[in-house]
Amino acid sequence: MNSSRRVMLSRRDCLSSVLAGSAAMIAGPTIADPREEAVPIFESGRYQFTLVRPRQELRSLRLFRLEGGTLDLETLRGKPILLNFWATWCAACRMELPSLDRQYRSAWRGKLHVAAISEDRGGRDAVTRFVKSLELSALPIFLDPNGYVAYSDSDNRTSAPFGLYGMPITYAISSSGLIIGYIPGDADWSSAAANDLISYLHNT
Repeated sequence: MNSSRRVMLSRRDCLSSVLAGSAAMIAGPTIADPREEAVPIFESGRYQFTLVRPRQELRSLRLFRLEGGTLDLETLRGKPILLNFWATWCAACRMELPSLDRQYRSAWRGKLHVAAISEDRGGRDAVTRFVKSLELSALPIFLDPNGYVAYSDSDNRTSAPFGLYGMPITYAISSSGLIIGYIPGDADWSSAAANDLISYLHNT
């Protein structure tokens, strides 16, 4: 993969990576789930898909739509879900979002849910302008203005369920509502490995 697709981590991302390691140490050893052995390997650039242990079920969580209104994330169960967290200041997000949009519009249509969640705090207008500049036409765009969906602070003051261990970062959730894992960075979602992972999510 050429250098233009490599992810440049911000100071915030580096801190989040440290937090990820700390969380893993606090959690301690866990009993392996036999289904984990079947999870396909998904690597993109210098990052790889990382399993969440212990596995947790998706809980009721309200997402704010960019165009207005809300959606309960739990209602999307029954199909795999990709939760993609991004921000307008993230250079790698400019690469990944159009790729996700193309995949969702063609190869994935009807097969899974994708929720692209902005972590910007600058308001709806800034996000709207960014989305239009990238000509995103298919991806469902959501806002997390108060940090109730994802967190990057060590205290997780809002008790958000998803850690930002990089930007962008995508969480994969199975059809049954299990949070399987995540991959940070500008992932290649058009790859055969990505399709293998999505097939696994369908059957889990």
